[in-house]
Amino acid sequence: MPSAIEISRLANAAIVAPAGHGKTEIIANVAALGRRALVLTHTHAGVHAIRSRLKRLGVPHFAVSVDTIAGWSMRYAHAFPGIAHPPSGMPQGAEWDQLYRGAIQALRVGAIREVVAASYDRILIDEYQDCGSLQHELALALSGIVPTLIFGDPMQGIFEFAEPSLSWSDTIHPHFPYGGTLETPHRWADKNQELGAWIAETRGKLMRGEVIDLESGPIDYRQVTTAFDMGVFFEGIETREGSFAAIHCHKKLCYQLAKATSGGYQAIEEMAGNRLQSFAVAWDGARNRAEKFNAITRLLDECFQKKQQEPGEAADVDDASVEAEMNSISAIGNGIEAARQYFALSRRRTLWRLFRNEMWRDAERAIGEICAGRVETMNDAVARVRQRTSNSGRKLPKRTISTPLLLKGLEFDHVVIPDASHFVNERQAQAKLFYVAISRATRTLTIGSSSRYLQFPRPLI
Repeated sequence: MPSAIEISRLANAAIVAPAGHGKTEIIANVAALGRRALVLTHTHAGVHAIRSRLKRLGVPHFAVSVDTIAGWSMRYAHAFPGIAHPPSGMPQGAEWDQLYRGAIQALRVGAIREVVAASYDRILIDEYQDCGSLQHELALALSGIVPTLIFGDPMQGIFEFAEPSLSWSDTIHPHFPYGGTLETPHRWADKNQELGAWIAETRGKLMRGEVIDLESGPIDYRQVTTAFDMGVFFEGIETREGSFAAIHCHKKLCYQLAKATSGGYQAIEEMAGNRLQSFAVAWDGARNRAEKFNAITRLLDECFQKKQQEPGEAADVDDASVEAEMNSISAIGNGIEAARQYFALSRRRTLWRLFRNEMWRDAERAIGEICAGRVETMNDAVARVRQRTSNSGRKLPKRTISTPLLLKGLEFDHVVIPDASHFVNERQAQAKLFYVAISRATRTLTIGSSSRYLQFPRPLI
């Protein structure tokens, strides 16, 4: 495994970094060795992680600039608008392509290249497997100005649904020659070394298209016929401390599973917050009291499991009182304060179980923005709430259920795969999705499957 000093001596190069093998640490150490490094990654959470590591290492803030690829491109495109022609405001959809093309065009201008060369002595790009073709073109343009190191793992390139993954052998390595692989599984060093070794071995088997025997390693394998076997989720849970994640590829099924666990596992939302935005559209577009109320009740039905009173069971007086209070304010109209009260009361229903807390909480916060007079529309309120989450990162519940896409880059003490066989039937990136899922676990890994043997098509790397 190359050291930070050895990596820093490379020119343009690619470092392969499997999950949990100290990529963030090595990036921070390499950046600290330069005079002025630029580190680019994909998400605000990634920026925060790298900055935190640099701070822990005592690296002065002025010595390393950390930004998202999108953020850096936006700054440079808007700094030279006559050349880059960036979209106005925050890009949407295809406008992101326009932004990246503009930044690439700007980097072809001699004077701008001189600015970049004078600003940085080394560029490091994180999570390179998540780069699209235009981001790759941007990296090539930068590498022609300043020595550029890329870090990534072809086995974590799971965005094949958006566009084909870049081929490391055909597209990446001709420009960024192979510079080594990180080989020490730091994530499991003081937690479960045997599990870390099994995940690393499984990664190799997945790359080669070999059979995976779920009874061969230090994992808890359960034979199941459905993803809704609650034993996979809860058996032995009382003896395990720390964070939990249940992982399934289908977002809608994650919501159903969270509901089936009665909120024991909480579903989380995609950062775009599409359902929250549709709530905002419905609220702002409502023509009368009934339509505003319907916008809330539709959202409520998607966030709460409503248990019914068992036959012969004594009525819950407290729940009946809260229900009556909620019914009394059903004619919400334009009264945002009444909406705030309705949201607060819903949490007091003793027979209801909230399984999409993040969604309900953010809608509640958006209502709070309007109540405080900071915005006028629900759409603006939702935008403020989601922007804060994007900038600061989300705080996950103790027990989370979500997709590999949303949990990639995170780690949990305990991971549950309720139905491993469904990974095989995914249309794209089957082996990569499975690897991302299992490599989130640091202490225990529980896998439910109809068969102890799994075999995936060889991934495109």
